[in-house]
Amino acid sequence: MLLGFFAFLLLFIPYDSIAADTTTFNGYLRTGTGLASDGGKQACFKLPGAGGKYRLGNECENYAELGLSHVLFTDNKASTGTPTQLTFTYHGMLAFASSGNQDAEASTPAFRNNYIQASNLLPDQPEMSAWVGTRFYRRHDIHINDYFYWDTTGPGAGIENYDLGFAKISYAFLPNADATGNASVTHDIRLSELSVNKAGKLTVGLAIGQASERDTNVGNDTGGWAINAVHKQNGLMGGDNTFSFQYGKGGLVNAGGRNDSTASSGDTSTRITNNIVFNNGGEWTSMMSLVYQDTEISNASTTWLSLGGRPQYHFSDRLSLAVEVGVDQVEPDGAASRNLYKVTIAPQLSTSRDFWSRPVLRAFVTYAAWNQGAEAAGIDAGNVFDGKSGITYGFQAEAWW
Repeated sequence: MLLGFFAFLLLFIPYDSIAADTTTFNGYLRTGTGLASDGGKQACFKLPGAGGKYRLGNECENYAELGLSHVLFTDNKASTGTPTQLTFTYHGMLAFASSGNQDAEASTPAFRNNYIQASNLLPDQPEMSAWVGTRFYRRHDIHINDYFYWDTTGPGAGIENYDLGFAKISYAFLPNADATGNASVTHDIRLSELSVNKAGKLTVGLAIGQASERDTNVGNDTGGWAINAVHKQNGLMGGDNTFSFQYGKGGLVNAGGRNDSTASSGDTSTRITNNIVFNNGGEWTSMMSLVYQDTEISNASTTWLSLGGRPQYHFSDRLSLAVEVGVDQVEPDGAASRNLYKVTIAPQLSTSRDFWSRPVLRAFVTYAAWNQGAEAAGIDAGNVFDGKSGITYGFQAEAWW
């Protein structure tokens, strides 16, 4: 199906315009196989109510994002005769996920990227662009628990990276609808690359959720607002430290996402994250992370606390050993506290002494333990394990390009 999609796309591109400098193939994948100690296939551990899970040796699905970008048009001069290299580029990406149980499993592709971007619009704004379509939009995440805390991916349109001199401003118009037909719009305004200290950059954002006419007529209060701030400090032992603060209210109770048409005006959330990467090319590299989130929905509060780290010891440029430790705790009103503890040991074959070195092949052994509150909330779906702990083992490959 993927090859058919690309073949169909290429039918509309003149043959003489297809060149290495105008068409690129990009993507991400993770794939592997594993078993559970109590029998059966690999099971994965995520605490109910937590936004993420520590992912090393804890990803049960096969997943791939396969993308293509192609320059559709380039004009060497604007109408005034001033060189601008006005360029239109198509970006497409299909994502595939399967359970990895057997050969030739059915997988319905999802269009994660499907948009056209116009760049080099103004002579004095070389980094500004305009776009329309569906796309990954300026996402922020913590890699070791695969947690995207600021992510408004989906359909929309916008202008980004207009240089104000002291920062770059971006605006995105982001509509979305739920299964019942209710719709709302998120107006996403961001200032990025604010220099607030030596080797430190700040990004701040204001999101405003606008209720649709239909929502107002049926009595849903779907409007809301959120503030987001991310500070990244570079030059830290070859790596960096990224700190974020987010607050959301009403339809934007999920501060890093889009307006939710089912939320109520009194819903609120506060989130703090911090992740540190040490990456100086020596024997040790690592990432450590912290997430604290307090959410109040319908006058019921839930807190989520997550602490974890993944140190890696590099025996050589090719061989390393990764150890990942993660602790998650969820405390919901009116229910027992939930705890999950997870440890993974994974020897790795990769390309360099770099934390981000990919592709990588891994073998892994994972041990997880949880309390009665987590058991009651359904952490061990299907009762795979005997008791409140489990071991899984297997192999994984991961790459991006």
